[in-house]
Amino acid sequence: MSEFINNNAARIDSLFQFCLDLINGENGKDLIATHQEAIDHLCPNDIIQVVHRLVEEDLSMDALKIGINKSLNVFHNAIMAHEKPGLEANHFLGILMRENRELEKRLVSIKPLVKSFNKAQNEEELKKDLLAIRDKIEEFAEFDKHYSRKENIFFPYFENQYPEYKCLGVMWSIHDDIRRIRKELLLALDSNQSDLKRINKLIGDLFFLMYTIIFREEYLLFPVALNAVSSDMWDEMNKQSVEVGFSFIDPPVFSHKQKGKTSNSFTFEGEELDASQLGNTLLNFDTGLMTLDQAMMLLNHLPVDITMIDENDRVRFFSNPKDRFFTRSKAIIGRTVQNCHPPESVHIVDELLKAFKSGAKDSEPFWIQMQGRFILIQYFALRDDEGNYKGCIEVSQDLTDLKKLEGEKRLME
Repeated sequence: MSEFINNNAARIDSLFQFCLDLINGENGKDLIATHQEAIDHLCPNDIIQVVHRLVEEDLSMDALKIGINKSLNVFHNAIMAHEKPGLEANHFLGILMRENRELEKRLVSIKPLVKSFNKAQNEEELKKDLLAIRDKIEEFAEFDKHYSRKENIFFPYFENQYPEYKCLGVMWSIHDDIRRIRKELLLALDSNQSDLKRINKLIGDLFFLMYTIIFREEYLLFPVALNAVSSDMWDEMNKQSVEVGFSFIDPPVFSHKQKGKTSNSFTFEGEELDASQLGNTLLNFDTGLMTLDQAMMLLNHLPVDITMIDENDRVRFFSNPKDRFFTRSKAIIGRTVQNCHPPESVHIVDELLKAFKSGAKDSEPFWIQMQGRFILIQYFALRDDEGNYKGCIEVSQDLTDLKKLEGEKRLME
């Protein structure tokens, strides 16, 4: 029997070299001939590990995504030889797969409209078809909950359980490509001068990427995750999912085992921390005394989102205000802040942290427009009494209404 059937390391080495050489522009047919035996006997775990190694080669994300697309085209038949995992409907991954089926229905429903607007006989027919497509593309905003649950809940658990996790960064980058293309498509559909060539291309790109993610989830990532992540963690992920919400399906009704509040325990750097017994602990803030419960009420009632990382770049805490701007879940506690951001923006995070650690900066503001709201995001370095860097906090605040204030309003007027 071939070494590539029994020797995982040799097979992964061969597949990695195939992908790397393909990205570097070597002849695809020659590479397939050289690595055919490994290709014929690959399994989902091999692909996850190969992509992890490719990410570590420090290739540009664009080159990486193009190369992986080409490689997976070659690997397609071998991948399809492995069945998708059979999952209960309310398993965390089963819910994601149910959402995928609903997304596929909506993608299929757009295809006749695309054919119709490309054959429109007059301006009225064209506008009618484009408006119908726009309504359906607008609905895809709902599917961002699917991507958000993966990024903020599933990814941290997978990282914690599976050391070769860097394929997740590539998938997150594709999520962001989908978000960007969807926005560009809506702008193109809203334009008074409809550019049909551009609209067709954007629709094609959106379809390709959405189907790409579905395939990679169900044939590659999910089978590996099912074996890598312990069963109790799937229940915890479901509990945390309720706050984020679900895409195109009714909120699942979980079993008694899965109901209730999420655990008060956290896993941080391999240590299980339980805060459930600390609520009445008295804290001395020098300027006053509060119990831990009172301190949490104070933080959660401030009109801001607060996230803290320590001097090792690991997330230590986030507040839980009534209205938050960015998705947060307990799964990120102990996660490096770099892994909490899409790959394309990690360099910005690293540059800011470098400036904080060196003392070149103590704060940095950013502001963005999000869903019609003006959001101020400020970062502040944390230093002890001797000036040593101890981490930083991110403070986000919605300034939309505050920017409109004029004159004055006195207390109780």
